[in-house]
Amino acid sequence: MKSLIAIALSLTLMNTQVFADDGDIDPDTARAYQGYLVTFLWPEGQSTEQVDYKNVLSTDQLVRLTDEEAAAPISVSQELGKAPFGNIEDKIGSHTKILVNKTWTLIFKHPGDTIYKSFHSQQAKDNYPELTGSISIKLGRYLESDIHYQHYLFDSFTLPDSDQFGLNNESENASFFTETSRENSAAKPEFKEFEPALVLKLNESNKTASKKVNYLDHPIIGTLLYFEPIELEDAIEKIALQTISPETGASLNYNDLKSTNELAKRTISTQE
Repeated sequence: MKSLIAIALSLTLMNTQVFADDGDIDPDTARAYQGYLVTFLWPEGQSTEQVDYKNVLSTDQLVRLTDEEAAAPISVSQELGKAPFGNIEDKIGSHTKILVNKTWTLIFKHPGDTIYKSFHSQQAKDNYPELTGSISIKLGRYLESDIHYQHYLFDSFTLPDSDQFGLNNESENASFFTETSRENSAAKPEFKEFEPALVLKLNESNKTASKKVNYLDHPIIGTLLYFEPIELEDAIEKIALQTISPETGASLNYNDLKSTNELAKRTISTQE
C-alpha cells in the first residue's frame, strides 16, 4: 500500500515540476532519515570564556523576513512530537532560550551524497531573525554535518539631531521648510528601527551514528542533533505531502526543494 501511495504521489507531482532531471532514486543505494536540529542560547553568565562578536558593517545581504513570515506562528509537525526533542521546551526552555527546533526528511541517493538546508530563528526584530544558519549533511560511514551559524545582537538609536547639520540656523537662509522640519522633529522624535549591530559567526562540524543524540558545545550557542533512519517509501511520501500541502504556506516551494536532492527525478525506481 505504501508503495502505491508513493508512486501515485510521485506521478501527481511530475506535472508540477517538483522533480529535477538528474538521476533516479535507486532503493538499493538510497537511504532516508528524519533529521532533527535544536539550537538554543545559554543564559548570560553561564560561561567565563570570552566570545567576541564582530561589527555588522552592512545589512544589505542579511536575511530579512516579510511581515507575514515574521508574524507566522511556529508550526509543530508530527515528527517533532515523536522526536527526542518534541518536548524540548518543557525540558530546557526554562533554563535556555530555544532559537531553532527543526526537522527535515532527508533522502540520500547514494553514499557520499550531501543535502543542504537553511533555517532561521522565529525571534526577530524589525523582521531580522536573531539567528540564521545553514547545515550540510553528508552520508558516509557516519552522518557528517557541518553547521554555520550567524547570531546577531541588535541596537536601536535615534537618528542624528537635525541641529548638528545647521538646521537651527536663524540666519536669513532659514526657510519655512526648516521651521516645519524642526516642528515635526520636536513633535515626533525619529527612531532608527532595531537592526543587527554585532554578529557571532560560528561553525560546528560533527560525525554521528544514527539514533544517537549529539550535543555540540559552545559558550553561547548549544546544539542538539539527532538522525532517525526511516523507510525510503515513507520519506518519499512525507516529502510529497509536504510539497502538496506546505507546513506554513510558502515554507516549502519548488526552489527550496530543487536546492536539495530529496526529490531528484521525475521517475522513482521501485521494486516489487
